[in-house]
This record gives sequence, structure tokens and C-alpha cells, in this order.
Amino acid sequence: MKRFMVLPVVAALVLGACSSGGSKKNTAANSSTSSSAATAATLQAFSPEANSIQGVCGTGIVIDLSVRSKDPNLVKTGIRAAQPGQPGRNPIYQNLVVTLSTTDPALGGPQANLAGLFQIVSVSQQSDGSGEVWATWVNGQARWGVDIDSTLDAYVLGEAAPPTVPADRTGLNVVSNIVHVPFHVAGSVGSTPCATTSTTGGASSSTTGRTTTTVRTTTSKATTTTKATTSTSTPPVT
Repeated sequence: MKRFMVLPVVAALVLGACSSGGSKKNTAANSSTSSSAATAATLQAFSPEANSIQGVCGTGIVIDLSVRSKDPNLVKTGIRAAQPGQPGRNPIYQNLVVTLSTTDPALGGPQANLAGLFQIVSVSQQSDGSGEVWATWVNGQARWGVDIDSTLDAYVLGEAAPPTVPADRTGLNVVSNIVHVPFHVAGSVGSTPCATTSTTGGASSSTTGRTTTTVRTTTSKATTTTKATTSTSTPPVT
């Protein structure tokens, strides 16, 4: 159910981005970047803003990123429109790494690359000859903490990103600036309390898998053989 609930939110975000895209691209004050030397790619975070409070009861965190580069290999991507995913490498834009310090241990913890969760990926060409990739994610499950401080780190690699990354980025070919944004994951807003969830390591967990068992019976002249096979599917994480 949560998977379907998040898609209208994502759609609304797309419409908002389309209606204000011009001012967003041209106003550096609206984004967060780290200070660093010149890099092959420039990454900006338009959301979350530093020290902002995101979402309600651990859901509705918005991460909105852009990557610009004149190297076509660093902005090579396709289009992903409102598709839920899994933690790990983004299948459409494979160079991106995104981590959150409060990621549920069941999803890989703070070193898990969350780029695969980004439901929206698109690309544009700029007048200076550079390409620009846009990547956006809105979470629909409280698996990054509730009423807790968190930190976003994001950067671009020169090759396909791994599903998990070392905390000190040792061995990674980082080709962009590193965006580092502290923010707060909201708890309850107003008079409505948050629903009770089980919590591990400061993050909420509420996802279960689905197991299907298929039984096949084969009959021959002398014997009857029954085989059972079990398959487990993992629901998308949002």
C-alpha cells in the first residue's frame, strides 16, 4: 500500500519541478554544495536544505539532486519516471552515490548506497555544452529514523557505483564535489502522533517479504514424486 501512496507524491513533485525548473537551475542560493577544488562533475542538492526539517513521522523526506558535467561519460543516463526501487546502484544513472547516516541496518546502514531508490531520473543539455542529470527521491517508509538528526552525503564516481561504500571513501574514484547536508527527520507534526513502529538502531522498520511455495506432483507408472519449490520476492523500498 505504501508503494502506491508514494507515487502521487512523486508525481506532484515532478509537476512542481517542471513549473519552477528555470529558477531552480539558475539560483545557486537554493542549493547545497560542498566547497572543494574544481572537479570533473558538479553536484548540487536542492533538497534537503541544511538544518531543515523533512517530512512527517519519518516519511516524506525529499532528496533532489543535480549533476552537471561536460564529460558525457559522467552524465550518461536514461529516464526513470516514478518507479520504486531498492538500495544499491541506480540502474539508470549508475555513477551516483547517496548515503544517509540514519539508514536502517536492515537496508545496509549508513554505508548503503541509496541511489537505487531514486524514483525519478532525467537528463538535460545546457547551453554551455554540459549535460545535467536530475535525480529525485521521496521516501514512503519510515526507515531512516523518526524525529532524529540525519546527514546526507552525495557524490559522483568515475565508474559504476557499488551497493555499499566505505565511510572514508577509500578506493573510490570520486570525480565530483562531495555534498554534505545535515537535516532533521521529522516526528509528529501538529496534534497527530506518529504510528508505533519497531525500531532498530535509531531507524524504523516495517517492511516484510513475500514467500510463495509451489507444489508440483509427477506421476509415473511405478512411483509418484512430489516436488516443492519456494521463491521469495522482496517488495520495493520507498
